Amino acid sequence: MNQFLTSSFISTPAPPYPLRVTSRTLSSTRSNKLRVSWFVLGMAFGIGCASSFSPSINPDSWITAHEKVMPAFDNALTAAIESTSRKVASTVSESKSAMGKTLDDIVASTNNDGDEQKIADSAPAKSRPARNYPLSLDLKVQRGDTLISMLSDVGISHDEASQVADSIRPIYNPRNLTAGQNISLHLSKEPDSSGNPVIAKLSIPISNTSSVEVKQQASTDGSSYDVRKVDVPVEKKLVRTGGAIDSSLYDTGIKSGIPPALLSELINAYSYDVDFQRDIKQGDALDVLFERNQTAEGEATGYGNVLFAELNLGSARSIKIYRYADKQGNTDYYNEKGESLRKALLRTPMNGAKITSKFGMRTHPILGYTKMHRGVDFGAPIGTPIYAAGDGLVDFVGKKNGYGNYVRIKHNGQYSSGYAHISRFASGVAPGRKVKQGQIIAYVGMTGMATGPHLHYEIYANNEQINPAGVKFKTGNILQGKDLLAFRENVSSINAKLAGMQRHKTLVVADASNIK
Repeated sequence: MNQFLTSSFISTPAPPYPLRVTSRTLSSTRSNKLRVSWFVLGMAFGIGCASSFSPSINPDSWITAHEKVMPAFDNALTAAIESTSRKVASTVSESKSAMGKTLDDIVASTNNDGDEQKIADSAPAKSRPARNYPLSLDLKVQRGDTLISMLSDVGISHDEASQVADSIRPIYNPRNLTAGQNISLHLSKEPDSSGNPVIAKLSIPISNTSSVEVKQQASTDGSSYDVRKVDVPVEKKLVRTGGAIDSSLYDTGIKSGIPPALLSELINAYSYDVDFQRDIKQGDALDVLFERNQTAEGEATGYGNVLFAELNLGSARSIKIYRYADKQGNTDYYNEKGESLRKALLRTPMNGAKITSKFGMRTHPILGYTKMHRGVDFGAPIGTPIYAAGDGLVDFVGKKNGYGNYVRIKHNGQYSSGYAHISRFASGVAPGRKVKQGQIIAYVGMTGMATGPHLHYEIYANNEQINPAGVKFKTGNILQGKDLLAFRENVSSINAKLAGMQRHKTLVVADASNIK
C-alpha cells in the first residue's frame, strides 16, 4: 500500500506556487471537499494503526481482511485524491490566469508610458493648466508662506523674487504677510533668458486704504523696479441704523452695527438729559445716522461722526440731536432749536453703570443704622473709567475717611463734584490741574467703607451736597445769528437724507454730500 500511495502522490500534478495565491482563490465549496478528503485519509490511517496494535485480533484474520478490504479502499482513496488535485490545479490555473492578466496589463501600461512625463501627460488637463502670457494671478497667503516662496511657486526665478522682496522693504516688510492676505500678480509676455516668467506688476494691500505696488521698468543700468505706495480711493457714505431697545441702550446700539467709539460719544451726548437707569424702558427706540468711509467695493475703512440721533422714550418724550460745528470750530450736539445738549455737569459720569443706591435716607450697609446718603452710587466692575462731570480744577486727590480714594473737582464758584471709593487715579490728575468734561479722571474701585465695587458720586452747590438727579443745569451754548442760520440749513439737509432712507434698518447707505 505504501508503494501505491507513493506512486499516487507522485503522479498527482503539483500545484503551482505561491500557495498563498491558491488559498485565496479557493471557493468555500472546494475548500470543504479538500477537508473531507483529508479527513477520510486520516480516519483510514487511524483505523490501520489501531488494528495493528490491537491484541484481540488474530493476525491471520487481519491479513485476510486486509487483503479483501484494502484494495477497494485504495481505489476509492486514489480516485478522491486525483479528483481533488485536478480541481485544485484548475482553480489555481484560473487564479493565476486572472492575476497574470492584471499584472500584464500593468506592465504593458507602464511600458507604453515610458517615463514620468508620459504618465503626467495622461492626467486630466485641469491639473496642469496651460499658461498663456501675459497672465494675471491672484495669490492667497497660506500659513508658512513667504513672498519669495510664493513667487517661486509660480515659476519666478529665485533671483528675481529676492530682488522684488528687497525693493519693497523700505515701504513694507514682506515678513508682515499674514495668512489670508491677497497678492495681485501680473506676469509679462516675454520670459527671461532662462525661460522663467517675469513679473510685470505686483500689488500687496497693506491696509484698508493703501497698497504697495511694484512695476518693472527698464533703466540704463538694466532691469529695475518702480515701487510706490498707492492710496485706495475712499468714499464717504451715510449709514442709518437703530431699533427697539430690549435690554440697554448700549446693547441695542452694538446689535444695530454702531461702532463702539461712536456709541460712547452718543451716550455721552444724551447723558446730560437722560437717566439711563430710570428713563429708558423696554420698547423704547433708537434711530442713528452716522458717517462711514468705504472703498468702491463697499469695504468699510473707517467711520466719521454721528450726525443725527433720535431717542424715543415712548409717550414721555422724544429727543432729537444734531451735530454741528460753529464758526469758531467748536463741535457739539444741539436740539432742533439750536440749544446745546451740553450742560454744566453730567448726571452720570460713567458708561454702562447701574444705580445701586439713590440720594436720601437709607440703612447703611456697614454701619447698620439709618443715615442720610448724600450722593448716588453706581455699581460697576473694578477698573471702569470715571469721567469728569464738567470742566474745572482738581481741588483734592487722595484718601478721605470712609470714602477711600477720593477726587473733588471745582467747576465754578457755585458747583463742585466728588468721586469716592476709587481704585486708582488717572495719570495727570493732581490738585490744581485743569480737567475737561468727559475726561477720564479715575477708575472704579471699593476702597474705604464699601461692600462692593462702585462709584459714590456727589454734587455740591455752594458747598452743600445736593441730589444729582434733581438738578436742572443750564444749557452750555445757544446758537445765534449766522450760526443759527447755518445750523438750520444743516438740519434741513439731514432731514432730507433721512426721508429717503429706511428707518431702523441696519447699514442702509446713502450719499453724504451736502452734509457739513
